[in-house]
Amino acid sequence: MRIKHSLLALVAVSSLFLVACGSTKVTDATDDTEETDKKEDISDTNPTENTKETEPEKDFSGENAKLLEKVEQARKRAIDADAPKYYRALFDEASKKHDDLKSKVAHDKSTNYSSELNDLIKLYDSLANASIAQMLKSKVNELNPADVDAAVLKKGEDALKAYESLGTDGSASDLYDQAKIALDSYKKLVEKGFVAMAGRERKAALEAKKNAESVKAQVAKKTKESYKKASSTFVNADRAYSSKNIEGAYAGYKTAKESFSEMYEIVKKDREETEARLAAAREKVAAAEKTAAEADSAAPLTEKIAGIEDENAVLLQADSFANPEDSISDVESGADAKTAEKIADEAIASEEAKTQAVIDAK
Repeated sequence: MRIKHSLLALVAVSSLFLVACGSTKVTDATDDTEETDKKEDISDTNPTENTKETEPEKDFSGENAKLLEKVEQARKRAIDADAPKYYRALFDEASKKHDDLKSKVAHDKSTNYSSELNDLIKLYDSLANASIAQMLKSKVNELNPADVDAAVLKKGEDALKAYESLGTDGSASDLYDQAKIALDSYKKLVEKGFVAMAGRERKAALEAKKNAESVKAQVAKKTKESYKKASSTFVNADRAYSSKNIEGAYAGYKTAKESFSEMYEIVKKDREETEARLAAAREKVAAAEKTAAEADSAAPLTEKIAGIEDENAVLLQADSFANPEDSISDVESGADAKTAEKIADEAIASEEAKTQAVIDAK
């Protein structure tokens, strides 16, 4: 019986111990839950410092305005090159895009329009380049065929055709590339061909200058100022020719030649008219002398009459005129003149050799 009672007591004690342990674990879990809830409550009422604020919209108005100004400059280059004359449809399309972008930039500062604006700059520049190429193409047609590189000419022609084919459907980049190829090709042809052409114009201007000097245009009242100006134009053309500004030199020589030729004609005409008047005066004097001689033979004068000078009297003091040769402008001395002369001679000789080679080949 004691053993039974002892066992029962032991079982009872063990049960109490287990219950006590279980209660402790539950309490701990409850405490953990309460702690988590507290933390969640704290989290809800105190937002963390890492929370990001809403960023303000970016303002691209300054960048867009600068690019829009460059677009305006590109448009002016296209107009100066006569783009509306050569490529009206494409120019109108560019103008339409231009107006549209101006409106967008004015009303929307939060959008970066740099891509569209840069494309428009390229489009306008393509128009300028293609138009200049067209002008140079007409100059190439004036050149001696012997001075024109056929391969370069074909490259330029093909590029212009490709540009025209792209038209309003082409991208600004593709249009720009084709226009640049055309411009570079025609520039090369003109610069090479115009060297000899400018050289021949230089020789023609010198010849015209000598003709003007032969009639004393350098001292004639009507032409002496024009003579000085034409001589200065010729000197500037030599300077341009020496520095490889061939088109500028050609234009200068041409202007000087035309001016010298014009003054030659003016002085020549004045001299012819003066000589005609002198001839008429001589005839009158001769007729008067004949009449006087006849009268003198019929009734000779034997005494001096008032108002009639002695035949040996000096009526006017002798006039002295400056030597016209001293007024001639020397345009053939100096480094620029010598360099220009050498370039012209070599270019003309080269052209003549090529022309002869073509003749011989036929």
